[in-house]
Amino acid sequence: MATPSSSKKYLTAKRPKSKSTIKNQYSTMVDLLEDHPDIARGFSRSDTGAFWKNLAEDLNSLGGPEKDPAAWKKVWFDWKSNLKRKLAHNRREQQATGGGPNKIVELTSLEERVVALTGLTAAVDGIEDSIAFGAPAAADENNSGVANGSFVGHDPVDELSEVELQQEPIRRRQPGQRSLRLLETQVEQQQNFHQDLLGVLKIQAKKLDDMAHYNKQISKRMTEIQAAQAQQLQEQRRHNLEMEKIHLEKLKTKKEILALKLQHMQI
Repeated sequence: MATPSSSKKYLTAKRPKSKSTIKNQYSTMVDLLEDHPDIARGFSRSDTGAFWKNLAEDLNSLGGPEKDPAAWKKVWFDWKSNLKRKLAHNRREQQATGGGPNKIVELTSLEERVVALTGLTAAVDGIEDSIAFGAPAAADENNSGVANGSFVGHDPVDELSEVELQQEPIRRRQPGQRSLRLLETQVEQQQNFHQDLLGVLKIQAKKLDDMAHYNKQISKRMTEIQAAQAQQLQEQRRHNLEMEKIHLEKLKTKKEILALKLQHMQI
């Protein structure tokens, strides 16, 4: 792991131009980028600074030339550009008519891994029946890096920058197997969503039925309570009437007793 002082050192120090990147560094670069295909293809939307910093530290520890993260990033983009030119050359050779020697360039196993990782074959061949925009591929033939069937050496460095690579002709893609898989995945996700939604609605419906049942029971109980209270009030009124009658009878009895006592006193 490189220290801040060593990072500053390889940022400023000039390395001999004759010392090329070693094969082990290229192989390790592919190993690391295979774990991050979005970064390898240049499609990552997140900050990739930390990744390229760690990659530079790993590659610089392998004994080859030391480069800063930006330089290693350029090596990767230049390597992809060189491979793309090889593929374009091979495609032209396959489509060429007439005799002559076969000038198709064989790719190494490591280069095949880079092609598979970055999808360069699709970028060169395009999609059948697609419409290409931008300058034709033949217009760049003089600058394709091909000279009598030869290409840039093992250390692939050319004039194309990352920005120029992002400005390659855009193709209007027609639905293919990948689009079909994406559509099938979307349909499956929608089906799963509908199944989950149906399950939630069933649970809500059961809860509503339970609430309706509980409300019905509560209403029935309230009716019974009101009937019991009405009956209790009626019994209370009857009791009050009976007590009032008893009280009147007592008063009548007392009045009669007083009348008898007055008669007895007069005799």
